[in-house]
Amino acid sequence: MPEQTAGPNPNDSFAEAFGEPVTSVLDVQTWHEGADLATLYDALRQAVAASVEQERRVRAPIRQLLFSRIGNSTDRFAPPCAGVYQLTAEDVQETHRCLLFNGATECCDGTVAAHDSLLLSVVQIGIALVAYQGSQGTWVQRLYRRDLHTHHPDPVAEAMELLERRAQRPTDDSDEPRDELSSLVRRTLMEYAERALLVDRSQAPWRMGHGNPVPSNMLLLTGGGARELLNAGLDVLRRLIQQHRRFVYVASSPADRLLLTIGDALHPLEFAIVETLSAQFAKLRLIESRRAGEERKDVVQFMEEIGPEVVTGVYRAAPQAPARVFYAHRDHAYEAAAIAIADSVLQPYRGFPMLIDLADTLCGNTFDAASFAGSLQNAYAAAGEPYRYLGERETRA
Repeated sequence: MPEQTAGPNPNDSFAEAFGEPVTSVLDVQTWHEGADLATLYDALRQAVAASVEQERRVRAPIRQLLFSRIGNSTDRFAPPCAGVYQLTAEDVQETHRCLLFNGATECCDGTVAAHDSLLLSVVQIGIALVAYQGSQGTWVQRLYRRDLHTHHPDPVAEAMELLERRAQRPTDDSDEPRDELSSLVRRTLMEYAERALLVDRSQAPWRMGHGNPVPSNMLLLTGGGARELLNAGLDVLRRLIQQHRRFVYVASSPADRLLLTIGDALHPLEFAIVETLSAQFAKLRLIESRRAGEERKDVVQFMEEIGPEVVTGVYRAAPQAPARVFYAHRDHAYEAAAIAIADSVLQPYRGFPMLIDLADTLCGNTFDAASFAGSLQNAYAAAGEPYRYLGERETRA
């Protein structure tokens, strides 16, 4: 019988990434006492210092190696406008005057609060729309889900039907798409509402949003109501991207480390347009398994149609600020980058658009979680059950 060759050690990648084998981490005898965190400070300081020094050391080579390749004709995902660009202080001043402080750019942001009990699930979705000239608006939607809405003349029959409905309801998994009020569905509804309000309520020439203009949740979501949400979502995205076209979205925590590496090598007021959204769409392989038939056909057609029209870029607003990833229409990418940078210059240590922060603050103050929880507690108290149906987190001191 031939000898079997040894396969790759599954722990090698862990050891390479963390500098020690996983067996060492699994040995709790190597762990430190929680009260002795000070002894870990030196190791933390050394790790940070070494990482910062490495990034400083490779910035110049990265600019030399990568920047010349951005927009290379061999890159099938690179748009015609790909490249590295530099704004001047005068460009920023002009953008402030003509596209920001006069109210020519409006920004939308949303928030979700949820309550789930044995009796009732409540979801509150709040959206805010703001501009620098002082105009603002807020909108809210509340959804109420009960397991049984009918009232039987026979209490026993009513109890039996209620038990049957609750037995059929998915387990308490906030990320289970089959649950009509799962966190995935809540977020997708909020993302749809943000874009719908930008398209239908905003009157400004430019529209600003938070995150990616095309949320992957909307393309991957399945389950109850997903088809209707998909149709509405694709329609509003087409109107925003193909018809309006003057938009800019800025992401908070993108996962693309190559983009962030390019951004880390940028000088202040520089931006790079790197690729189109088709590059990200190519990675959404889950669509093949999550959707089928006409739904999958509609999503694939949308990605092929919209992907080349949206460019992905990265910019740096200030020396001390991190790089930020932005998205824009290919026909207005330069103006979009100028708006994002000019707005981010107002917060030099964050390097993030202040208009998005203003929308987030207005949304958080208007639809804050504490007020939502307080109204729920008052409603339960008025019903004679102040504590029985509240969750552990809602009663935590």
